[in-house]
Amino acid sequence: MPRFLRTPRVVIGSIGDDIHVVGITILAHALRNAGAEVIQLGIQTPPEEFVATAIAEDADVVMVSSSNGHAAMWCSQLRADFDTAGAGSILLYIGGNLSVSAATPWESVEARFLSMGFTRVFAPRTQPEVALEALAADLAQLHAPDEQEQGVERV
Repeated sequence: MPRFLRTPRVVIGSIGDDIHVVGITILAHALRNAGAEVIQLGIQTPPEEFVATAIAEDADVVMVSSSNGHAAMWCSQLRADFDTAGAGSILLYIGGNLSVSAATPWESVEARFLSMGFTRVFAPRTQPEVALEALAADLAQLHAPDEQEQGVERV
C-alpha cells in the first residue's frame, strides 16, 4: 500500500444517473486505510456537486465512478467546469464500466476520457491499490516543486 507524503483530500462519488455504490464504497475504504481524507458524495451525484464540493473541501483529487456506462454524457464538461471555477489543478480520476458496450476497445474508452481532461482513467475491475499508487505518484509529482522550495525531505 502506498504511503502518502501529505494527507490527500479526496471527493468521491458515482456521477449522474449511476446508482452503483459498490465501487465507491470499496475505493473509499481503501483510501481511508491508506490515510486519505475522503468526502463521499454517494450515488447519482450531478457534475456541479462534484465541482462545488471539491472547491468547498479544498480537495486534491476528485474520483468519479460509473457502472452503467453513461459517464461520458455526464463528464464531457467536467474538466471545463473545474477550470471555469478556478480549480483546474484538481486531479480528476474516473473508473468503472465507462462504456455502454463491453465490446468497445478499452484503448478508445480511455482515450475518450483523457481527451475530456481526466488525469487518470481506470478500467473495470481495477484493484484499489492501482488507484492508490497512481494517486501517490501524482500527488508527489504535483507537490514536488513546493516541497523542494520548503526543504521537505522526501521519503
